[in-house]
Amino acid sequence: MLLACIVWLKLVSYAHTNYDMRCIAKASVKENSSLTQRLPYDVSFKSLAYFMVAPTLCYQGSYPRSACIRKGWVARQLVKLLIFTGVMGFIIEQYINPIVKNSQHPLKGNLLYAIERILKLSVPNLYVWLCMFYCFFHLWLNILAELLRFGDREFYKDWWNARTFEEPVHKWMVRHVYFPCLRNGIPKGLAILIAFLISAVFHELCIAVPCHIFKLWAFISIMFQVPLVLLTNYLQNKFQNSMEPQQEGVGREKGQSYSTRALVVGGGGQRQGNCCASR
Repeated sequence: MLLACIVWLKLVSYAHTNYDMRCIAKASVKENSSLTQRLPYDVSFKSLAYFMVAPTLCYQGSYPRSACIRKGWVARQLVKLLIFTGVMGFIIEQYINPIVKNSQHPLKGNLLYAIERILKLSVPNLYVWLCMFYCFFHLWLNILAELLRFGDREFYKDWWNARTFEEPVHKWMVRHVYFPCLRNGIPKGLAILIAFLISAVFHELCIAVPCHIFKLWAFISIMFQVPLVLLTNYLQNKFQNSMEPQQEGVGREKGQSYSTRALVVGGGGQRQGNCCASR
């Protein structure tokens, strides 16, 4: 199901991008026919095949390419991929499966017992998610990019801030959902809500179909981020506005102390600067 979702996202990006480039090419014919020669407009089986295996969800006419394939680097990354895949399997079989098999239904058993089971599962589940993130976003995508000489290696940013975790999916949502909504006159808040809705649907499909469980847990967890984002922005603005007068006072005190120190040690600092300049 994950592969089917990836193929669908790639096909949507391929169709949208080629449609936009076709519109640009038709509009440029009326103004300057030589401009169409510089457009990266190439609808062919070769471009589609390369895009289907490339580690990106957003299609474009040309991608940055690396000079060569580092075979030794690829071999080391493959070894790491095998090791961390084994670590994930060991954690699941040794720690997660026994706890799940010995657990009761959370709504039928004791509440304290269910909380105790969840706490026991939290630590191994965290390590499994970290290993999965490292194996897929860091190892596998970089291996694929190296074999294809794909130059854009920005598959994730600061994932710990929960804002740029899945960079390829984030770019696809911004490019093919958010910006088209804005171009069609949809308000910014509603466009963000639509992007979250589509993301929630795909997350639910990737979990419900393989696991044969349709409980809407993934959908609810993704959509629940919308009020959390609004609440976070409200609290940040509130505390930031309340802290500005204090920061201004601290800034004035620091400025006075810095100016006093500059007057006291100004001669020494000037001599030190002249000495460094002479060196």
